[in-house]
Amino acid sequence: MPRLADDLEYLLAVAAATLNEDGTLIEANAGFRRIFKMEGQEPFGAQVSRFFLQPTFPTLVHTDAGADGEIYRGLLTMGDDVTTRTLHARVWRLNSRLRVLAEYDIDELERLNEKMLDLNRDYANAQLELAQTNLKLRQREAQIVALALTDSLTGLGNHRRFEQAMATEISRAQRTSGSLCAFMADLDHFKRVNDTFGHEVGDKVLAAFAGLLRRETRSTEVAARIGGEEFVVLMPHTDLADSLTTAERIRVATAAMRVERMPERITASFGVAKLADGEDSDAFMLRIDKALYEAKHTGRNRVVAG
Repeated sequence: MPRLADDLEYLLAVAAATLNEDGTLIEANAGFRRIFKMEGQEPFGAQVSRFFLQPTFPTLVHTDAGADGEIYRGLLTMGDDVTTRTLHARVWRLNSRLRVLAEYDIDELERLNEKMLDLNRDYANAQLELAQTNLKLRQREAQIVALALTDSLTGLGNHRRFEQAMATEISRAQRTSGSLCAFMADLDHFKRVNDTFGHEVGDKVLAAFAGLLRRETRSTEVAARIGGEEFVVLMPHTDLADSLTTAERIRVATAAMRVERMPERITASFGVAKLADGEDSDAFMLRIDKALYEAKHTGRNRVVAG
């Protein structure tokens, strides 16, 4: 008996088989075996007539009984009580055997394919929405962290931001044998500003000085407000001479600064120091503070190195 063509043997989208008229299988390709969950089994002798649901197997056998040639063309439903498949089929009789060739419903495949595309699109949209939500959450988290490290009045870093930056920069300087300088600035007679012109004007003075610090320092430097009228600037990779120059430039600019509703000249005093080998943050800040104290008590509006 001729066997199934080689190009049909392994196809899954086409069901091909040869049966005896009593409904036992002689041969079946992969697509046919899949319908009846016979993958990996030897199909010869299996009784499959009961799986022909519409039309039934007896109906096919008795169509043009005894005549060879095509005996059926149309939809063929096969399966069991759990799973059925409706295919486009042709059935031939040849030497008292039936040859079945059935293709899966192309429309059904297209519907399934469209459903899969819809699912893929839904999944992609869900992934995109999730990614956007995560991005927004990360951005919000970054905003919260930034707010926690920012002085609300001036927009500079607050004391916590300064402490974090100080620890980082001291560690970096000690690890790389680099230079680290810092200066502390204190606005002169600031209490008199508040008492004479009011706290609203005092806030304007603080904000104006903070803006001056932002303009006159580099992006790698950290400026922070650490007290009422006390500010500090960390200057990595900077030697003492350059730090003194920067502080002096800011001192001069402060004296020239004009603030709305503030008729008097504003001045500031500065203490500057360079981190010594093996020095910790407390000792470093103590030297800067002593230099600032000296600037305050030797006339104000001046820069002193510690």
